[in-house]
Amino acid sequence: MTWARRLDTVALGLAAVFASAPPAEAQGRTHAVILVGLGGSEEYRTSFHEEAATIHGALIELHGVPEENVTYLGERVELDPELIDGRSTRANVLETFAEIGRAATPMDRLFVVMIGHGTAGRGDVQFNLPGPDLTPSDLLDGLSAFPTQTLALVHTGSASGGFVAPLSGPNRILVAATRSERQLNATEFAQFFAEAVAGEGADLDKDARVSLLEAFLYTRREVERLYADENEILTETAVLDDNGDGELSADAGLEGPDGPLAATFHLGGVSGTAGQVPDDPELARLYEERAEIQSRITELRALREGMEEDAYLDALEPLLVELALKNREIREAEGSGA
Repeated sequence: MTWARRLDTVALGLAAVFASAPPAEAQGRTHAVILVGLGGSEEYRTSFHEEAATIHGALIELHGVPEENVTYLGERVELDPELIDGRSTRANVLETFAEIGRAATPMDRLFVVMIGHGTAGRGDVQFNLPGPDLTPSDLLDGLSAFPTQTLALVHTGSASGGFVAPLSGPNRILVAATRSERQLNATEFAQFFAEAVAGEGADLDKDARVSLLEAFLYTRREVERLYADENEILTETAVLDDNGDGELSADAGLEGPDGPLAATFHLGGVSGTAGQVPDDPELARLYEERAEIQSRITELRALREGMEEDAYLDALEPLLVELALKNREIREAEGSGA
């Protein structure tokens, strides 16, 4: 059996585990910020707004994020004043993070989606906004309001890969449409990421929820398919970093090195991570047990190069199933109030 076939078998096993788990609300709240930058033309302004509106609606209607917890900052508020909460200036972006940070509890989480154009130059990368552009340094300052909360940031624009290393850290999931700041062409990532958030196609394990890893894998696949269908050279390479090392992975997955944390970040909620320890002793115990399983997976990955393919998968499969079962225990405990 081939490597891909074996991994498909693992995925089916995990799907069976997840499908048997009752739905549960994770402790803590999800705060979402959708940030749309300069369009530069009417075509881009329209497409950026459509993508942002799709994500905004899906987070509320499909994923259960309270409407008051979803903030949309756009280039032109008059484009849709009922939906857009404010103009996407750097000052407004940083103030929005500060306001959410003041209200957030340690078990809350922040989900940021950036839609727009990026540039590189003057020794730094920028996300183009009305007025001064946004840099990784600006985001570092703004995100300092979330010292313990899990952060997921998806930058869908050009040059977005240059934001990953500066922002990388514990309990941070960073997704970029490009592998570096040198990929400067306009990207297709946002349209397919919006599809992933709003549709069923990204639910790869069929557990009726979409994780950030699933959304990433779906979007990367669809971007590559589009370029292949149009017989064009791929000018954007989607990457993910969620282990805090600042290294970008184009091949993220459950087996890592990047991907395991993103797999636990479901768009409507996420279980606590290593840096988020709940007050409830039962949940704290379950989180500790999950961390131990993840540690064993990490140790196995370190031995991968010296192992036969079948031997590696034989060792990996039970660990992934054990991890899925532990995640189910956590969701059940969170849903019952443990």
